Amino acid sequence: MKNDVFNFNRFGRYLVTDIKNAVSRYGISLLVLASFSFAGYLLAGLFSSVVGLKWYSMPVDGRLTLFVFITFIVLTMGPSKIYGFITDKKEGAQFLMLPASPLEKTISMIIVACILMPLAYFAIYFSLDELLCLFDPNCGNPIIMAIHEFRYDSVARVVNNMQSDELSGWTRPAFMLDDIAQTAMVFLLGALVFKTSKTAKTIGCMILLTLVLSMIIIPIITCGGFDVLKAAITNDVTPYELISQYPVLVWFFKHPLLADFLIDTLWIVALFVLILFRVKKIKH
Repeated sequence: MKNDVFNFNRFGRYLVTDIKNAVSRYGISLLVLASFSFAGYLLAGLFSSVVGLKWYSMPVDGRLTLFVFITFIVLTMGPSKIYGFITDKKEGAQFLMLPASPLEKTISMIIVACILMPLAYFAIYFSLDELLCLFDPNCGNPIIMAIHEFRYDSVARVVNNMQSDELSGWTRPAFMLDDIAQTAMVFLLGALVFKTSKTAKTIGCMILLTLVLSMIIIPIITCGGFDVLKAAITNDVTPYELISQYPVLVWFFKHPLLADFLIDTLWIVALFVLILFRVKKIKH
């Protein structure tokens, strides 16, 4: 019996085609952006040589700042460059005719735009940065090492302040991939929803949603928190005794990293459902 929802052979063929299309649409742009690890360093050095008559070896802080900026561009603009054509009446109609189910198309989109694209970008960027540090020792540590050290230090402070025993394994850069995939999925959804100015409109919606949620959640938490705090002061209850009265809060304090991972996973599942729903409902 033919499976119209998901077929591994059909999905494999479609994924290969999808990857080829993504490379043709965004491959050169991704390569140029990933090469900024070298281009930014070279431009800074040449400018310093002309103005200050001395070569400037961009330190790890400067290269890390540049990396964050370029990463933001890749994650926010990449999905719309790869899949933005779907909302176009002509090209989008061809997409709807492709021999794959909505579930297969959705999974392929997420693999390409939210996993393979960031991994390709990171691989190129970090490799070029490693080469820079190899040929110019004055650059300091490679940025991937700086990211690891920053994550280790920041996570260590969190788990120590919360008296949690979580640390080993959670500090690796690999555990930031859920945040990266989540960001790319948000802009992939925006690329499928909006017809023009996809990235700008997605950012605007995120800002608006944050403001609305803040206006709803903050007053609730603040009012409830002040009441609980007032009762604790009146009854001479210590902070630890106060927290122990709320099992869910205790679990969050003991497992902050696992809680963050679970929340990110829930967001990813929700975004997956929204993207799948949008793919099913696209019409021209």
